[in-house]
Amino acid sequence: MDPMFRYFLGFQLAADRAGWLARQLPRVPGDLFAGLSPYRYHLTLCTIAETLAPQPFLRGQVAKAFDAGLPAASPIPFGRIVSRGAGAELVTAGAIGAIRQAYDAIVGRLAAQGIEPMHRKSGLRPHVTLGYGECEFDPVPVAWNWVPRELVLIESHIGHRRHKVLQSWLLAPPAQGSFDFMAEELPAPLLRAA
Repeated sequence: MDPMFRYFLGFQLAADRAGWLARQLPRVPGDLFAGLSPYRYHLTLCTIAETLAPQPFLRGQVAKAFDAGLPAASPIPFGRIVSRGAGAELVTAGAIGAIRQAYDAIVGRLAAQGIEPMHRKSGLRPHVTLGYGECEFDPVPVAWNWVPRELVLIESHIGHRRHKVLQSWLLAPPAQGSFDFMAEELPAPLLRAA
């Protein structure tokens, strides 16, 4: 029997950014493509369960995994909207090393609670799904370094296009490097005054 519920962790787009992103999607002719509502835009990190019945205790297990905290957010470099055979997506451009580190840290915390990610045999491919169905258009450039604000646990009702956010966790902002601009070139009295 096919699962009825899917539970996954991801980064939720803020409403203002989701609306802006929806306006970047080109008009797709025909009846085969259905764009998602912007409030459902998210970047899935990993699916953690697929079940026949709701799992009321899963939220508590995930929350316990994150009791010690979460890694800080990291910028995700998006580059273009593309059509895929089964829909449209916003995909990354360039290196994804920082998001890979955050993913590994989150998965490590989940593993301590016996929760393993599913469907990651092909590796981490950060993207935001914008719609489903047959569509064809030229790639749309979207240069956007997104810093997610929160990690969410979502319950998806498979086949009904319903997502329910069960819990969210705020992410600390990315660590900012400090720079000692021209310190060696400033006169000594100015350095002491600073």
